[in-house]
Amino acid sequence: MIGILAPLAPSLTLPLYARAVGKIWRERSRGGTAWVPIFFGCGATSFVVGQGIAAYTQSILHRAASFPSWADAGYLGAYPFLLFAVLLLLRAHPLPRASRTRVLLDSLIATAAIAPFAWYFILGPMIFRQNETALAKMAGGAYTVLDLALIFGALLLSTRLGDPALRRMVSTLVPALIIIAVTDSVYAYHMTHHGYATGEVLDLTRSLGYILLGFAGTAARFTVPHQRHAGDAPAGSVASSAPHLAMRQVWRYLLPYALIPAVVALIASMGHAQVESRVETGVYLAAALLIELVFVHQLLAYRELIAHANRSARFESLAGADPVTGLPNHRTLVSALDRELERSHRYHHPCIFLFLDLDHFKALNDTFGHVAGDAALREFSSVVRTALRSTDTLGRWGGEEFVAVLPETDAEAGLAVAERVRSMVAAHGFCSAGGAHITCSLGLATYPHDAQDRDGLIAMADQAMYVAKRLGRNQVRAAGDPVVSAQAAETRKPGSREEAALVGMVEALAALVDAHDRCTGQHVDTVAGLTVRLALALGLDTSQAHMVGLAGRLHDIGKLAIPDAVLRKPASLTEDEWTLMRRHPGLGAAVVSRVPALRPLAPIIRAHHERWDGRGYPDRLAGDAIPLLARVLAVADAFSAMRTDRLYQRACSAEAALAELRRFRGTQFDPQVVDAMERLLMAEPMMLEGEGAA
Repeated sequence: MIGILAPLAPSLTLPLYARAVGKIWRERSRGGTAWVPIFFGCGATSFVVGQGIAAYTQSILHRAASFPSWADAGYLGAYPFLLFAVLLLLRAHPLPRASRTRVLLDSLIATAAIAPFAWYFILGPMIFRQNETALAKMAGGAYTVLDLALIFGALLLSTRLGDPALRRMVSTLVPALIIIAVTDSVYAYHMTHHGYATGEVLDLTRSLGYILLGFAGTAARFTVPHQRHAGDAPAGSVASSAPHLAMRQVWRYLLPYALIPAVVALIASMGHAQVESRVETGVYLAAALLIELVFVHQLLAYRELIAHANRSARFESLAGADPVTGLPNHRTLVSALDRELERSHRYHHPCIFLFLDLDHFKALNDTFGHVAGDAALREFSSVVRTALRSTDTLGRWGGEEFVAVLPETDAEAGLAVAERVRSMVAAHGFCSAGGAHITCSLGLATYPHDAQDRDGLIAMADQAMYVAKRLGRNQVRAAGDPVVSAQAAETRKPGSREEAALVGMVEALAALVDAHDRCTGQHVDTVAGLTVRLALALGLDTSQAHMVGLAGRLHDIGKLAIPDAVLRKPASLTEDEWTLMRRHPGLGAAVVSRVPALRPLAPIIRAHHERWDGRGYPDRLAGDAIPLLARVLAVADAFSAMRTDRLYQRACSAEAALAELRRFRGTQFDPQVVDAMERLLMAEPMMLEGEGAA
């Protein structure tokens, strides 16, 4: 009766596999977990075939089954399917990276502790038995090795009990695998020492394992609909803390060590029994492997302890770190700068202090939100850190301001590093801002040349950075730059309060232009900085350079009165639309004339589209009748316009823009101003690399 029930009982679970596979097919799942019930079903089918052959031979033919027989082929054929299903589950639901090594090692130790018993009682006696055929030894050995593999897989799967997606399946699957492995081990032991006949109670026990396997395969269906997408945390990963907590339970940690006394007892018992020397040697080798694994386990535990101590030390250092970027904060940077200045003073080495500020960061925050703004700050700090040297210190000063301390660096080398930072930031597409390019302005001060103390060095670098912003942003300025000195001297003149009010009014109007048309706002920023440098290159004094810079900031304010349909038209303008567009210099001059402090700018703004040959607008002035500062503004405006992407044209290179200025030298533009522009571009090569582009 048992011989008939043994193959019949697990065969009743085959419809469960078919039901699970049918649901999987209807849902069209492509996940690795979807194949688990399929492999379980194949394994159960192989076992049923083997059990049926054995029952037929024993109960119908009334003949003792040989070993190995075709029934053993069916039994052993089930193992690869079960092991592959376990592997799929482990791959589809991995543990956190930090836990994988510990779980793998714990499972190996537990399996290695069982291996000496398997060798002593089953594998060793079977291999060294004289009256056994080679095929029988291979089949018996295969049972033992595959049973150890099943136990190892069951131990690994037990760590997934805390995963909600796997709990129902694993809680049934682990006992099923252990029952199958233990029953087959008992079967192999009987075959080795006493012989075994199909139809005994052991067959029903083994069948029970495959029945549980059938229910586990059905439970696997509940994990199939879950599809992981790129960026999703896998079940059982760091995002799921339950498996991690289950793995850390005390009994799981102590289980590998609990089996070691049993191995010691086995070794001690061998001294009181007559054991084949080769079997005894195998036990010693297995015990040695176990000791090695325990040693590695302890080594990893020690490393975890050291890592925990390091994390504690890192947490203590967080008080000196910026919470958004992880860089040193203001307090830490001040201490680092003091130490570096003291070292530079002692050894008479120069030191560079670099001030960095993100351009238009408020606009980024307003457009993408503060979360994206924080992400942009982190991305910016990463790019800058890459551009700096390993000996340099980078930190966040506050807001969108960063500083870098460059030890043992002179002004020339510091400018090279700063320019590398600027160009790498400008070329980087910020993922947090939708791939947009964000620029930064940099100010540089050298110790001891520019300042003899910390506060003076910071003030000089800060001043150079603000001059870089006023001159159009996306550039590097050193504290010793003549342009920086000129700007600083201008702000120190008597009446600087009125000057500050004037600059504030200009900035407010320029912000209005920027809010109306971002492209125009960026263009006027560039023009403002370029006009100042061009005026200084012509030999004009700093007050005139400052005046034309303010005019550059406001030269397109008249476009606020131009309809958007005309201003942003991607195609060529009609004659009527050109007539409307040509009104903007006069409209801009009329606007600034309403403000008494800005009236000196009105003639410059009104005449910036006049031509040297008298064919410009709005007044058809020619030659020296055009205000000099308007001629300066015209060249800077044209150069920046050619270097800027517009709806109706693509930006050209700096060389091509300069060639156009030369082509219209003496017709559209003042020859002297064009020559000064050429000298300026040759003197500042970074403008040829893209600084002029808005």
